[in-house]
Amino acid sequence: MQDGFQLQRWLFLTSDGSKPEKPLSPRARSKFFQDAYELMSSNVGDMQAVIKALVQDGGIKRILELVKEDYATSRTTTPNDAFRSTILPFFKTVSHPKVLASGLLETSVVTIYNNIYGPGGKYAIRLFRVVASISETLSVEELQSTVVAFSKTLDTNGTAQLMEEFKQIAIILEATVGSIKNESGSLTMMNMRKWLDQAKTRLGMGKTITNRPATKKSSVARAQFEHRIDPPGHLSEHGPRHDNDHEDIRNIRILPTFQELHSERIPYLPVLDPRSLHLPGQEGLIDRQFRLYREDMVGPIRDAVKFELYRQAHPHITAKCSNQSQRTNRYTGIRLEQLYCDGRQGLLIIISVDQPQHLSHALWKKRKDWWEQTKRLKKDVLVSILDRTGHVLFCTVSEIRPDEKRGKDRDKVDEKEAPELTINSSDLYKDAKRVVLAVAPAEERDTTRIVEYFTLPLELKNFTLLEFPGVLLPAFQYTLGALQDMMRTVDLPFSELLAPEPVVSGHVDIEPPAYARQANFHFDLSCLLPHGEDLRLSPNLAFDLKALTAKSTLDTKQAETLVHLLSRCFALCQGPPGTGKSYTAVKLISTLLANKRAADLGPILLVTYTNHALDQIGEHLVDSGVKKLIRIGSQSKSERLVDLNLRVIAKDTERTRTEKHESYKCYQALKGAADYVNSAISEFDSRGSAETLKVHLQWSYYDVYQQFWGEDEEGWKNQKMSSKQIIQNWLTKSPQPPALRSWNRPTEKLLAENFNIWETSLPERHALHSFWVQECQENRTQTFLLAMKDYRTAKKEDNNAKGEVDMRCLEEADVVAITTSGLARNLRLLKRLPIKALLIEEAGEVLEAHTLTALLPSVEHAILIGDHFQLKPHVNNYDLSSESHRGKKFSLEISLFERLVNKQDDIPGVQLPFTTLEIQRRMHPSISALIRGPLYPHLQDAPNVSGYPQVAGVRKRLFWLDHSEPEAGEGMDDLVATSKSNDYEVEMCAALVSHILKQGVYRLRDIALITPYLGQLFKLRTRLASQFEVVLDDRDADALESAGIKASLLDALKVATIDNFQGEEAKVVIVSLVRSNKHRNCGFLKTSNRINVLLSRAMHGMYIIGNSATSATVPMWTQVVDMFKNNNNIGTALPLCCARHPDAQIEVSNPADFLRLCPEGGCNLLCDRRHACGHSCVRKCHSELQHANVKCLKDCHRMKPGCSHICRKFCGDDCDPRCEELRRNVNVVLGCGHVIKDLECWQYQARDSLKCMVLVKRMVKTCQHEVTVPCHVDVDSEEFKCTTPCGGNMKCGHACKPTLTYLPFYFSHVLGKALCHYCTSVYQGRHGECKSKCGRPYSNCKHQCAEFCHDGKPCGVCRQPCEIFCDHSRCDRECGRPCMPCAQDKCSSSCPHSQCNMPCSAPCDWIPCSKRCSKLLECGHRCPSLCGETCPAGEYCQECGSSEIKSLVVDFLEMTSYEDVNLDEDPLLVPRCGHAITMSSMDGSLAMSSVYEMNPDGTIRAIKASEPFSTDELKDLPGCPTCRGSLRNINRYGRLVRRVLLDESTKRFVTLAAKDFGILVDALYATQEELATSVAGPPKNKPLTNNIIALEGTPDAQFNTICKSTENWTRYQRIKDTRARLAQYYASVDVDSTPYARLYQLVEAARVRAGKAVASPFQNPVSQVSFHIMAKALLIRCDIVLLADVLKQFPKLRKGPLGLRIQLDTSVNRKECKGLITKAIEAKDYERAIEGHVFYARYCALERPFVLENREAAEMLKGNGEAHLEDAHSLVKAHGGKLKSLVPEIKDAEKLLNDGNFVSVVTSKERREILAAMAKEFSGTGHWYTCANGHPFTVGECGMPMEMARCPQCDAPIGGQHHRPTEGVVRAEELEKELASIRLGG
Repeated sequence: MQDGFQLQRWLFLTSDGSKPEKPLSPRARSKFFQDAYELMSSNVGDMQAVIKALVQDGGIKRILELVKEDYATSRTTTPNDAFRSTILPFFKTVSHPKVLASGLLETSVVTIYNNIYGPGGKYAIRLFRVVASISETLSVEELQSTVVAFSKTLDTNGTAQLMEEFKQIAIILEATVGSIKNESGSLTMMNMRKWLDQAKTRLGMGKTITNRPATKKSSVARAQFEHRIDPPGHLSEHGPRHDNDHEDIRNIRILPTFQELHSERIPYLPVLDPRSLHLPGQEGLIDRQFRLYREDMVGPIRDAVKFELYRQAHPHITAKCSNQSQRTNRYTGIRLEQLYCDGRQGLLIIISVDQPQHLSHALWKKRKDWWEQTKRLKKDVLVSILDRTGHVLFCTVSEIRPDEKRGKDRDKVDEKEAPELTINSSDLYKDAKRVVLAVAPAEERDTTRIVEYFTLPLELKNFTLLEFPGVLLPAFQYTLGALQDMMRTVDLPFSELLAPEPVVSGHVDIEPPAYARQANFHFDLSCLLPHGEDLRLSPNLAFDLKALTAKSTLDTKQAETLVHLLSRCFALCQGPPGTGKSYTAVKLISTLLANKRAADLGPILLVTYTNHALDQIGEHLVDSGVKKLIRIGSQSKSERLVDLNLRVIAKDTERTRTEKHESYKCYQALKGAADYVNSAISEFDSRGSAETLKVHLQWSYYDVYQQFWGEDEEGWKNQKMSSKQIIQNWLTKSPQPPALRSWNRPTEKLLAENFNIWETSLPERHALHSFWVQECQENRTQTFLLAMKDYRTAKKEDNNAKGEVDMRCLEEADVVAITTSGLARNLRLLKRLPIKALLIEEAGEVLEAHTLTALLPSVEHAILIGDHFQLKPHVNNYDLSSESHRGKKFSLEISLFERLVNKQDDIPGVQLPFTTLEIQRRMHPSISALIRGPLYPHLQDAPNVSGYPQVAGVRKRLFWLDHSEPEAGEGMDDLVATSKSNDYEVEMCAALVSHILKQGVYRLRDIALITPYLGQLFKLRTRLASQFEVVLDDRDADALESAGIKASLLDALKVATIDNFQGEEAKVVIVSLVRSNKHRNCGFLKTSNRINVLLSRAMHGMYIIGNSATSATVPMWTQVVDMFKNNNNIGTALPLCCARHPDAQIEVSNPADFLRLCPEGGCNLLCDRRHACGHSCVRKCHSELQHANVKCLKDCHRMKPGCSHICRKFCGDDCDPRCEELRRNVNVVLGCGHVIKDLECWQYQARDSLKCMVLVKRMVKTCQHEVTVPCHVDVDSEEFKCTTPCGGNMKCGHACKPTLTYLPFYFSHVLGKALCHYCTSVYQGRHGECKSKCGRPYSNCKHQCAEFCHDGKPCGVCRQPCEIFCDHSRCDRECGRPCMPCAQDKCSSSCPHSQCNMPCSAPCDWIPCSKRCSKLLECGHRCPSLCGETCPAGEYCQECGSSEIKSLVVDFLEMTSYEDVNLDEDPLLVPRCGHAITMSSMDGSLAMSSVYEMNPDGTIRAIKASEPFSTDELKDLPGCPTCRGSLRNINRYGRLVRRVLLDESTKRFVTLAAKDFGILVDALYATQEELATSVAGPPKNKPLTNNIIALEGTPDAQFNTICKSTENWTRYQRIKDTRARLAQYYASVDVDSTPYARLYQLVEAARVRAGKAVASPFQNPVSQVSFHIMAKALLIRCDIVLLADVLKQFPKLRKGPLGLRIQLDTSVNRKECKGLITKAIEAKDYERAIEGHVFYARYCALERPFVLENREAAEMLKGNGEAHLEDAHSLVKAHGGKLKSLVPEIKDAEKLLNDGNFVSVVTSKERREILAAMAKEFSGTGHWYTCANGHPFTVGECGMPMEMARCPQCDAPIGGQHHRPTEGVVRAEELEKELASIRLGG
């Protein structure tokens, strides 16, 4: 019984904490490994944790303690005791089946066995010698663990087979195993023998498996073959054909190489006869299948590329190659756009090609349709890039998508780390000129060439893209790779049957499966019996077959087959059409599962050729009760099997802690590796740059580097010239003395000497430069290749981590179902499973290469079910098939199934026993007779098939419609164009299908149309699509798509090619043979296999449409045609029949006959049946189903209920449920008194229950609304809901409006008005949340707030364009932002009597003139305006202006019109808006007396001081009294307008600065928290380019160094951005950036120009607020956070040979902290002063570890830091309040100074809230005040304080009560005093 902490205690013994360098005692060591094995058995998670711990440093040391111990000479223990107490638990641990099967632990397991092996195998030899010496005393279980550990040690250490000691140990172990007799038949013994045989094979003690030398000692030496067969590689007399021609297939690359593409010699292809092979036995078998299958798949591709290369070399050739079987699409204008490494897909090349010419001017939609219909460049298709030198780069089309599917453990990855690139199918048609796509290199060997492609000069990049439509590399790549792996291991099971050595012939007997040969084993067959009776099958004993037949549902042959398949280790079953192969297979699997535990079977592997067949048998298994079935593959069309897919099951499976950790770690490693690759790629473009050369010289040629960039003799560096200028100067400057100019020494000689770079000639310099640049490129290439190697390693580990959950799921399965192509792709996973039983369905249709890959090494029982008389495997190359005269010697299409049951007479080989199912249950006997005679003489018919009904509508169930209509020739594109079609047969098929369906007996899916050709298939589909729903077989869809035609899958009528209808059936089958030609060429249907499939699909009836003369040239067709003739079932006219008139003679020979003779499916007579209504049918004769659906169009004669009206509809229509005839003038009086004049009949019948619908007006008592409702509505009831718009006002003053969520239900037709009942019921009269626009006017402009209502909150700043302007320019900022003051030094305010001396933007200092202007208008009359103002337009002339102008009211005080005003006394002012007004009226409205002292007559006497910031008189920006338009062009009001503008700009500045400050505070603290919790570190594969990192100088210089050193680090991206924003903010709130400061500068400049004395230094006014101090503090805080973190991360970097040295100097930083403290104290901002002290101490603490060697400096830093912290404590104590929130930071700094370990402190919530509140105190609206220390704050609403508060900066009391400020709070007046101090006169 283990507790929950046992694993933790055990793990401790492998950790650093247990000091693993100290060996364990023998007893402790025994306990350690015993506990390890015990933990292994607890759960998968603990097992994984144990193995992972054993490969850590501590675990390895424990293993070495065990294997290094010399147990033979030990005095403390005997070998027996040591084995059982220590060695055996260790062996059991590392040989556990689940450990050996785990992909996640694969690398760890190999590491363990490597350590067991030891140097030169020393440890393993000593250990296993001891065990071998006591092997006779071991039990079977103990011996098994030893043998497994011994075999795995040999597997994982390649040099073991060279050591004789291991062979001696193997001999001893074999003798011991052989001496065990009593358990010789047990499963344990059988498994042990398998492991022992594997060990002997590794040691070369069995058959010779070593590589064969390149000699001619093989069977090829026989003379009769040497002259006809040219063997491969060096075995050839002429030597290898090319660099990919090897005698060992393990060295052959899957895709053709450069030499192979240019080779003219014929490739070596092994023949069928095993005696002619260059290798014997299973090696020869695997070799033959690999070479032939590769030639079949790759040969056409190779030939197509060779032809393209030939065409490039001979551009004049335009015709297609006659022998080219592979279609291609060619694209020109290819450009290599980018090289990119995707974390999931690996290395990708982004390329672009020219858009096809006919699409270059097409619309986007047309381009999209063309690309989708042609299926070009689809994902995974094979392409090749051809360069001008003849090299070819094979790739597959890929897509790059963001990594959206992260696992649960990968959620922590920052979304910023998703791929920056997105490439998918839409990029094919986005651009009219170029097509963009991503391609992935198909082979790793091409990586170097890819680098060359991307570094070539532009003029050499001349490429062509070749596409191979329909060719998917994974379809054959994995199978070929699996065959190569089989050649490496040579562990093919049943090799003595499949490839006996020496070659033998004849029949052989097959023994039972290995698991069935164990003692007392028997198969329990009770699962086959309905009541579970006891019935057993012992493979080697007689069996009562009759008992099984009698008691089960199996027929005699099925029962015999079942027994045969169970009793033989390699069993074959032939199943003719309809005999129940799948049924038998399901019963067989059920039997195996019933005996799974007794046989220790593991999962059963079920393999089929097609996805359709796999879905079918999978559903049958589920129906039979199989629960644990897992289907692998994503192409399933069965909805019932969706939840049984491996992906779904694995997704729902809980992962162990180790799996989660490994998954996340692998993902991070994979992402880091991909980033490293992309980093290396980014260096390609910098190969010749001066900076790159500088780094290269610094690392590789330091002396040269010093001469370029080092110090001279006097210690000076060249700081003025850049690296580029230095190199360029060296390359171009003539050397001195002149004698050097003619030198031309070799570069190697120069580099070997200690030469002076400046004492070289120009040619030598250029040679050196080229040499160094080339070295740079080579270094970058090597870096890239190493990065790719790291990526592939990470990718492999990531795949293993992902596959571990799959592995665990599959281990629990009973049946694993997969297709042949999926099997090869998942072979590595399947090999780890303990699979003993294999069943291959459709075995006769599977290539032998695919069958061999399915024979996993662990398989003990192989069952092949198929029929070699039906379809053979598909072969692409006709010249490799037996149908070809040249291909007969290869016969690649002969499956393993056929080879073993039907041995060819002239080819030696074994013939295995097989059984044949003989009772068919599909076809009517007349149909089965067609295949019985030619192929299956023993085929019997089940009784049920004789009772099939006749085909309705056709006189005979079997007929051949013979014709001579010729087949079509041309007319289709690409592959379909090469296919055949027959238009006559298309129309006849469509007509016949229509006729049979009209009988009303068969549904659409009961009828099938089959044809041998894709061309005919496409035409049938097109013809039937508009008339019927058509369903296509999935393989036919793929074939049509590969032909470039889009064929959708419909769901009804079955239409398929013959090849893809195998395994299918239909009640009625119509066959279109297509071929009809004068040459009598039968085409595809000349083989008996296809004819067999064609004739065996129908159940009830079959109709063949074709030319019998064309088909009769084939022997089997001759037999079939004769059968048709003998039964009178062939003719030129098809006899039909009418179900109602059976004697009617109907014969059709063309499509028109159907319309003429049986248009409705019956005959040509009228229908003589009446409808249910009694009327006669008017249609032609038809079936009962159609008759019932005919709609009678006679008048209806039925009476309506309750009245005497007759229904007015057609007889065939349903009558209305109520009478809707209108009854006029009935005048029904309702209860309410209203009268209804006319009613519909049904309403009149129910007049007592009618509701009055007359609209009336009524008052709703609850809301007092008057509503218009129907008379019957009771508005006083609780159910009534008032629909009147609410009309109430919300708290903010806006009208009540709705919430849009309820709009459809609660709203009236008046959009935007909430209904009365809605506010009452939902919001209880409170109206809810206001969704109106605010609409409040801004105080400093004429705009209104456009935000949603924000009652109780200030409106913020106006975002409309600013309207402020002057005579010189216009402000281009937003209205709410402070304007940039006009920099013109001359104000436009002047007249002959007075002039302003201030700059344009400053308040005017002149006394405005009040006299009338003396100038004349254009009309000659005197100007009506003021002296010093711009004269208005002539239309404002008082003398000659229009009556409209003269009648304007221009004096708003006395309401005087313009014509009555005395302009000499009161001149006219005309603003830019055009609203004229008199001077006195304008002065009065603008409160001129607030800024000037006025005379009694209204003229100005002197300038008057005024209060800034929202005085009552100057609260709003002055404007036109009529429209509030700008008065900036009126010089008279310059002081007043500019005075308010300056106030407003200052307020805007403070408001925006506070807002931005709050945002940056949040950003910084969020970044700080992220760094504290982030697990992301430096890129693992990113080496340092410099071993010294100097963090010194200014903070900006330190920041730049950090940025350069952490380039491409994702960890610091956010804080770098935040720091940049902080720096920008600090610059924007600088003292010189405020509106007042800018104005001060302008005024001082004007003062100097005027020769006035320089004013006193600029003092901060109240408007300044210490934002520059606050910003500086925030910036320093950010620098400390970043600096501290990088100092922790830099040591984790991958270091170069010189290590890493960090130099840190914070003296400048500490100086800045002092400056911050000084400024903060002056501004009485004690909060920032405390922060300055803390920052200083932190800098001291950070620098101390780097000066520890200088003890005095370290102590000084500590002392200074402590002194500053004491000052910080003093400030907190003196001022208290919110400063107490800084105490935790002070204490943290103290701790940091003492122990030196920096820990990032996340600021407390209290502290962050204080800072946020500070920002809100500067809202920018309302009235401005200052605290006792002079810091400003704002008060809204009425403008006077209403509550007590604290200053946001110094925490002094502010605010007040009852509209009175507290003591010390005053309105801001300093600004006006500052303005007064800078006056220039007046």
